[in-house]
Amino acid sequence: MAIAELLPLHDLIAKCNRCGFCQAGCPVFRVTGEEHSLSRGRMAIARGLMLGNLDLTPEVMDALEDCLLCRGCTAHCFPALKTDEVVTTIRHAYITRHGQPVWQRILFRTILSDSKKIELGGRMMLWAKRHGLATMAEKTGLLSLVDKRLAVANQVAPPLTGKPFLRGEHGQVAAPAQAKHRVGYFVSCGLSFQFPEVVDATLRVLARNGCVVTVLENTCCGRPAYSYGDLDAACDIARKNVDRLTPAMELDAIVSDCGSCSAHLKEYGQLLRGDSAHAQRAAALSKKVQSFSEFLVGIGSNGGLGALEGTVTYHDPCHMSNRFAKVTAQPRKLLKSVPGMTYKELPEADWCCGAAGSYTFLHHQEATGVLDRKMGNVEKTGAGILATECPACMMHLSYGARRKGLPVQVRHVSQILDQAYAAAAKAG
Repeated sequence: MAIAELLPLHDLIAKCNRCGFCQAGCPVFRVTGEEHSLSRGRMAIARGLMLGNLDLTPEVMDALEDCLLCRGCTAHCFPALKTDEVVTTIRHAYITRHGQPVWQRILFRTILSDSKKIELGGRMMLWAKRHGLATMAEKTGLLSLVDKRLAVANQVAPPLTGKPFLRGEHGQVAAPAQAKHRVGYFVSCGLSFQFPEVVDATLRVLARNGCVVTVLENTCCGRPAYSYGDLDAACDIARKNVDRLTPAMELDAIVSDCGSCSAHLKEYGQLLRGDSAHAQRAAALSKKVQSFSEFLVGIGSNGGLGALEGTVTYHDPCHMSNRFAKVTAQPRKLLKSVPGMTYKELPEADWCCGAAGSYTFLHHQEATGVLDRKMGNVEKTGAGILATECPACMMHLSYGARRKGLPVQVRHVSQILDQAYAAAAKAG
């Protein structure tokens, strides 16, 4: 039976002429060498499903699950086909017909749609990690009861030593010396619990640049649910954020220091275009959103940076690359503005690192193959600092440095700027 959900994508799927140029840009194909890992292979499967020549069985779905959704193939495709849209549509069709794992349904439809439940879940995760229960669950196989592929999660995840960034406990955001901009800070799930020190650095840098910051009452941006094909949950989360963030529309900008969050928020207008109650507000919200480095360069960073030593390189998160949000020059400009610091461009800087949210947990062999290639390129630069602007990338790149034994510190762009401002204050 033909998959009706694919019919609106007929023209896109039909444009694949099977040339194979997508081989050059697919990180997963470079690891597996399998045709189904390639955009050409995925498009062939989609065509068969669309025409009714294939049934959407678990075996067929297995052949599509290892896609990073990174659009590496798109960059090498003459008609620039967005394979990720096709794969996401098929994932949605599959869970509509066969259901989804219980953990996904609970995560996407109960936890990530409610900021209070996100904070409770985050607290529980931190407590388990710090008291050894996560290690125990790994060793005893409890994680495998949820999904056997999650057994590696504790190895990949960072130590989680910092105090989480929680709205109710954070207190007053630092006030700028001279108020110039009114900014809403979109709270990232990943940064709040995995890298709360990044949030603190971001808020200090924004204040240093004349921003009066309001910490927004948002929930998850919805990207995880969207990527797994749970489009109903993704749209529900988007609606809740549009409703919650209505007061923020009076601010100058909504800023996120998570590249995935900012990129997905910019797509709300497209995601909710058929929702008469939210479409107009969603489109307006999308135009208000900027990533951290995009906003800072846009307002003209006020300088005042102190000197830092060392060599830094930069990894483009997929969602900030030219394949998605096209925010690539701005983070580099900020890094190059730090006195005393040497910038070295990273070979294949915009290639996916293999994190892709939870991809590294569920497809660990493919993800580590992609990561090893990335870390090999990092080693070539000789840089001691690897900067990026995404918590999932920070997690995976840090794991890659540990795995390879590289003397590389993984830092968010805001942390480097914050350190440079602190150096200036100390010198003054």
